[in-house]
Amino acid sequence: MMGDYKYLFKILVLGDSGVGKSCLLMRFSDGRFTGKYLCTVGVDFKVRTVEVAGQVVKLQIWDTAGEERFRSVLPAYYRGAHGVLLVYDTTSASTFRSLGGWLKEIRRRCPDRVNVFLAGNKCDDLVGRQVSQQQATHYADHRELPFRE
Repeated sequence: MMGDYKYLFKILVLGDSGVGKSCLLMRFSDGRFTGKYLCTVGVDFKVRTVEVAGQVVKLQIWDTAGEERFRSVLPAYYRGAHGVLLVYDTTSASTFRSLGGWLKEIRRRCPDRVNVFLAGNKCDDLVGRQVSQQQATHYADHRELPFRE
């Protein structure tokens, strides 16, 4: 599948700092996981080619810095996005509370209604969980967002 592709999609991975955006991207693009936290400075970029319904699809996945001090560089990366993976940390209620701000920013920066998918990360940490799956499902349903943990 390294050859030609039928479709090309630009996907942004957004969310607060430390929610696990880079780990999700590394797992998806390289098939590996690291528990080490390294702050993304600006934007990281990965490409993965997949087959969907017999069609070759190339995904450009943009891993963005969640820290406030790096958000000024983000607007340029919103342009041309086909989708957004909006990530929060199930062990951090504050990252869940900030989803509204991220959604406003997405709607403001992506005038063509871009598809947004809500993802709860770190759901394997049952002891540290601060956001229930029921809360997140309600939030996603109310905003008509697909959601998974």
